Amino acid sequence: MMLSNCHEDKYAKVNRTMKVGSKEKVECPVTIEFYNKIMGGVDLADQMANVYELDRKSCKWWKKYFFACC
Repeated sequence: MMLSNCHEDKYAKVNRTMKVGSKEKVECPVTIEFYNKIMGGVDLADQMANVYELDRKSCKWWKKYFFACC
């Protein structure tokens, strides 16, 4: 579920890539279309932050604390 106060209750046609590699047009809510278009970089940044954690011996203790709390 997604809640939005800046989008109407409408549907948009978007391209979805299928498992075989072909693209198919499907309908989805405008809110989901907007989220997928705008938030791709943020999700990628979150994913990379989890992959490259700062648990290394060369880090100072305060760096681990600062980046773990944020």
